[in-house]
Amino acid sequence: MFLNFWRRLKVTRRIGFGPVSLTFKFERSVRVTQCSLAQQQLAAARVPASQKGAIGILQRAPAADPGCQSDVPKCAVIVGVGPGFGHALARLLAAEGFDTILVSRDAQRLSPLVAELREAKLLATAYGADATDEPSVSDLFARIQRLHGPPSLVVYSIQNFGPGAATEVEVPAFEAAWRNNCLGAFLVAKAAAELMKPRASGTIVLVGSTSSLIGRAGHLNLAVGKFGQRALAQVMARELWPQGIHVAHAVIDADIAEGPHEALEPQQSDPDDIACAVLALHRQPRTAWTSELDLRPWNESFWEHC
Repeated sequence: MFLNFWRRLKVTRRIGFGPVSLTFKFERSVRVTQCSLAQQQLAAARVPASQKGAIGILQRAPAADPGCQSDVPKCAVIVGVGPGFGHALARLLAAEGFDTILVSRDAQRLSPLVAELREAKLLATAYGADATDEPSVSDLFARIQRLHGPPSLVVYSIQNFGPGAATEVEVPAFEAAWRNNCLGAFLVAKAAAELMKPRASGTIVLVGSTSSLIGRAGHLNLAVGKFGQRALAQVMARELWPQGIHVAHAVIDADIAEGPHEALEPQQSDPDDIACAVLALHRQPRTAWTSELDLRPWNESFWEHC
């Protein structure tokens, strides 16, 4: 009974007052947590001795080519840092000399990763923010600008998905998936581009999936948002490339492993290799930029993941 009552509360309602209307609905509040210095120090104390002072990067990206984006101050922002790809990208960028900013709604869960990187004498910071909330994103990038300078690389890697047939998907679930898969990408890319424009340089990578191109049955929530994110990348590329800002869409058509390299299952992608491909996008010379890149393991069928 409570579940049905809660579903009714989540329906958008509108009350008119002449030419003005009040629109509202009830939702669970989004909890954003920050990662304090004390938490990072506590996490650092728990880092195994075997990990201290060294970061295991299986593959390094090639040296920068003349005319590429890596000649600007190195500040990288990763929005959406999950196990597997997110952690691998953070380790790679930090090891390559970037001042690496990790962003999540729950920044506290990133404390162990930040501690690991700092133990290796690398630059890493975690900030809490809600990518689907405009004031939260604005505050995030104002803080980054103030404390770290303008970002040279921003990667949006958030994915939200709840399976279900189109006729059974509820509006709140549809909207939540769209907000995470598309609206958040718009807010982050827009804020990043504003900071990159004065330098006429920088890279914005929006990470998509198979559902960015194919609307598979049962994947409505994911496909609609990811289709929109792909459109966003195409429009922003056409508008921002002439201003020196490289916008690219990376389609990951793969099951990305979350464990160590040795534990890869058949037809899984190594997160370190995916991370290197993203860094390579940033390091491309301006005369040969990529607008869209799709990645999968060599022994994988095409377009069979979500």
